[in-house]
Amino acid sequence: MGTALIKLQRRAAVKKAIADWLAHRRNFRTMTSMTKSEIRRSIRERLGALGSELLARKSASICREVAQSQEWAQARTVGLFAPLPSEPDVELLWADLGSRTVCYPRMEGDCLLFLRVEDRSALVQSRWNLREPPLREQAVVALENIDLLLVPGVAFTEDGHRLGRGGGYYDRLLAAPTLRSATFGICFAEQMVPRLPMEAHDQTVGRVFRA
Repeated sequence: MGTALIKLQRRAAVKKAIADWLAHRRNFRTMTSMTKSEIRRSIRERLGALGSELLARKSASICREVAQSQEWAQARTVGLFAPLPSEPDVELLWADLGSRTVCYPRMEGDCLLFLRVEDRSALVQSRWNLREPPLREQAVVALENIDLLLVPGVAFTEDGHRLGRGGGYYDRLLAAPTLRSATFGICFAEQMVPRLPMEAHDQTVGRVFRA
């Protein structure tokens, strides 16, 4: 009886593995022909199916990998971002900051301005429902002084292509000639896609961290 049960379990496991592989192939073919809007909608649906506890574990895993990277070890000034509920919680990295300076982006016109933040409680809610640092001239961090920049996105590819939310803020930032930092794309594994429709203004990141 035990042997028969084991055989049934193995057969079920094989069937599930085949079904998962076929689903992956279908998703691959579908993603390669999607528009940007369709990809954003698909990613929202994927993330919406994940529970908060799973997302928290994934966030912790991503932050561990970032904190173990050579770029993090060498960085003196790090650009973080205040995550939305659908984004990895990179603020877990505050526990590994040590003596590093941390700065956060603030939307100013059509650009992102980075300001030094010494306490996360200083971040304020913007009219776009984002948490941003208050505008203080003495806290502005020049782009050339950022050693490592963490970049959010809706979707990424293995080779660093990125799909944002459509405003172009990070594309303009990544294209800035004064930005010389290492750049890490940060996302959940469910946000990885095989290909993205790219336009002339779309920028890439150096590495992608996901879990």
